[in-house]
Amino acid sequence: MIRTAFLFLLASATSVAAVEFNVPGGSISRFEISPATSIRLPEAAWSSTSPPIVEGAIRNRAIRITGSPQTTLQLLQPIREALVSDGYSEVYSCNDVICGGFDFRFQLDLLREPAMHVDLGDYRYLLMRNTSAATSEPHTVAIVTSRASDAGFVHITEVFDATPADLTAPDPSSATVVEDPTEGDAMIDVLIASGHIVLDDLDFGSGSDQLSDQDYTSLQSLAAWLATEPQARIVLVGHTDSVGSLEANTALSQRRAEAVRNRLTEIYGVATTQLEASGVGYLAARASNLTEDGRALNRRVEVVLLER
Repeated sequence: MIRTAFLFLLASATSVAAVEFNVPGGSISRFEISPATSIRLPEAAWSSTSPPIVEGAIRNRAIRITGSPQTTLQLLQPIREALVSDGYSEVYSCNDVICGGFDFRFQLDLLREPAMHVDLGDYRYLLMRNTSAATSEPHTVAIVTSRASDAGFVHITEVFDATPADLTAPDPSSATVVEDPTEGDAMIDVLIASGHIVLDDLDFGSGSDQLSDQDYTSLQSLAAWLATEPQARIVLVGHTDSVGSLEANTALSQRRAEAVRNRLTEIYGVATTQLEASGVGYLAARASNLTEDGRALNRRVEVVLLER
């Protein structure tokens, strides 16, 4: 992983103007561009009303600051100041509980873990806008900051009116550009730092306890790490949406966790002594079960690190 310089460029493509701010020790863990799409950008605390939809060219990036002792406010403040100095005005800002906790967080269109880790009890959100921005500049910028035990995380969303040709990835010749790390490596870093992680690439349909027959990067990475850490032990925890009874969902989540355990032992050769499997049904929702998007997020298997 290539480290950023002390001066990080919010927009570093040659055809898109740059907003500069300090992210000492930061490194980009994921970078995505969507030339023409829509995104939810809340302008108030969570409510049952859907947040405003903004359309345009979207650039997302997640930055990890390993070993940072900074609070979420300390991570956010220099970015806010840089945006204000560049002509942006604050539309809305909040922190975890004031924002609306997990309901607010899961209405945000963020890059997934492990690239962007969000502690539901310790995050901040900032929405800034520049109505006089040139077409080559982002007219709207949304920032989310959060923490794990030994790292800070910053998520930057930029919305442009630029044409697709104007919106490019960072120039490889720039000293401030960083390469994406292996997603598996980043996943293990988050697992060690926070003690748990969601296996977001697993494919379970509603009501199904079978994994689709494909390769999963998360399982490959987890198996490779466990092979190098023979003393490590994990528990695979299955979760469901709220469709059906608690008894049925608890049994379903148990079977999902066991399906992942079986895949790890039978296909990837992980020792059975390193794995446990359990199911909790819908008792630990990470999003609202009132929407299809929320229910999809709740159908998951998590890894909890027991020993290392």
